[in-house]
Amino acid sequence: MKELVEVPVERKQKNVLPPPNYGWVGQGSHVSPLYEGFGLGDVSNYDSVKNFAQLMWP
Repeated sequence: MKELVEVPVERKQKNVLPPPNYGWVGQGSHVSPLYEGFGLGDVSNYDSVKNFAQLMWP
């Protein structure tokens, strides 16, 4: 978890999925300045998880 929290905000903001607030929700969002969340689409799909990991840790 620590590694994911330490990813730069600019990179986290690239985690965008079609439903509103389904990708990355965090700093500067309408939720809370202390809240940070990640949405992953289709986590049972290897390529989906791989794409997320490559986005966070290129």
